[in-house]
Amino acid sequence: MSNTAFTLEYLASKYGCKIEEGEPSTVVTNVATLSNASKDSLTFFANIKYKSELRITNAAAVLLTKDNLQFCPTASLVTDNPYLLFAKIASDFDISKQFQAGTHPSAMIDPSCKIPSSCRISAGVVLGRNVALGEHVFVGANSVIEKDTKIGASSWISPGVIIHKATEIGLRAIIHPGVVIGADGFGFSETKDSEWVKIPQMGSVVIGDDVEIGANTTIDRGTLSDTVIGNGVKLDNLIQIGHNVIIGEHTAIVAQTGISGSTEIGKRCKIGGQVGMVGHLKVADDTTITARTSVTKDIKESGIYSGNLFSHQKASEWQKNAASFKKLNKLQKLVTLINKKVGENNDS
Repeated sequence: MSNTAFTLEYLASKYGCKIEEGEPSTVVTNVATLSNASKDSLTFFANIKYKSELRITNAAAVLLTKDNLQFCPTASLVTDNPYLLFAKIASDFDISKQFQAGTHPSAMIDPSCKIPSSCRISAGVVLGRNVALGEHVFVGANSVIEKDTKIGASSWISPGVIIHKATEIGLRAIIHPGVVIGADGFGFSETKDSEWVKIPQMGSVVIGDDVEIGANTTIDRGTLSDTVIGNGVKLDNLIQIGHNVIIGEHTAIVAQTGISGSTEIGKRCKIGGQVGMVGHLKVADDTTITARTSVTKDIKESGIYSGNLFSHQKASEWQKNAASFKKLNKLQKLVTLINKKVGENNDS
């Protein structure tokens, strides 16, 4: 935690919320959960499951909605969306990405690179020819950034990241350890003798502003055109994104999802964990795909889709089918019994 302190008056003014049952001069120095909060902590209440913890919290103040004021034993900041406001205020306390500018002597930097003095280049970093970084970029230990790559200002490249040649990354990116961007896509052509001929992967990867990429996620470079990740996209850990995939702005994808080549995902989509998508699909804007769904055809209409035993379908339809599937054994026994009785009747 930081040593930063804010009054409730300052936070209410900055974020447009209202102080209830508390002094504007009350100071908070950290953020915490309801159960772990101390007398100088700010916490939040956004889930009715934690009402008992709210009633006994030791926090200096709680972010909550007006409807829940009656359960709060301490000062409060009233807002329509406590969880969202907590995320914003918590960022004011977060010092984890502060750094001292400079270059470690063990870093290997090509003389043609453009590295502002406000950047931090850590131990063992390798920067290839014509790499260009914006202001206030952090590059963690042992990361490799290949030639002709551009990274926008205020981006954070964690240790052990590999960014292949000619990648473009926008402003304020957060890239976690083990990420590989721009490796060759899986492209081969089969001969009549069942031998595989590699198709050169000559495109690149273009990543927009405010993108976060989780640990050990991989994004392949395009074959001829580029793989594109739109502004505000959030990718969890262990995701595979194939060549020429396009992901629309502000889409979020959960861990262990695999997206095959040339699939286009719309804007503001939400994709659960372990989803599998075949290649050359199109997914409409504002689509939600629940965990472990197999997507084998285009989704042309926004909605919530589910399905793991079968291909994706509307979630409401999948729920009915899943309920029927659970009764399949009973249904089979009933059909057998009916057939038996019909046979007995025919014999008589």
